Amino acid sequence: MDLLDGISPWWWVALAILLAAAEMVTVTTVLISAATAALVTGLWLWLVPHLSGAGQIAVFGLFAIAFTFAGRALVGRFGVGGGPDTLNRRAAQLIGREAIVIDFLYREGQVTVDGMPWPARLRDEGTPPPEPGQRVRVVGADGIVVWVAPLDGPTPGGAAERESRSARAGSSAPGS
Repeated sequence: MDLLDGISPWWWVALAILLAAAEMVTVTTVLISAATAALVTGLWLWLVPHLSGAGQIAVFGLFAIAFTFAGRALVGRFGVGGGPDTLNRRAAQLIGREAIVIDFLYREGQVTVDGMPWPARLRDEGTPPPEPGQRVRVVGADGIVVWVAPLDGPTPGGAAERESRSARAGSSAPGS
């Protein structure tokens, strides 16, 4: 291990950068713990400049093993992220949300969710098409098309509410 005796800590930092770059290419999450261990070994060598080559290898090996087990434990506990399997399926993220009908003809139409229009289809064949302004629930998704079903009970903004509003407005008009 005479080769490592007296080397600069920057060689360990360079190895850390090289391993991190290789991690970005391979996307395996294995090399990142070795890259972190190389960086820590470089810092250790900066703090203890007369560390022998065998000592440097031992520090690197211990930290690489420790970071590998710590990383695996963190991934096991918190997962790899990304949430449910709806990352690139934006319409599937709308399931369970309420939508407002823009227009429907037979079983196909258009609804808005949070102001964004979506092509929609009725889930049940026997259900009459909803009226514009009626609230529906998104119950499924297929590509960019959302499947909707009417909400139970009267819906605000539906035909009954619009008729009662227009009746109230007509009776309160001046001269009536």
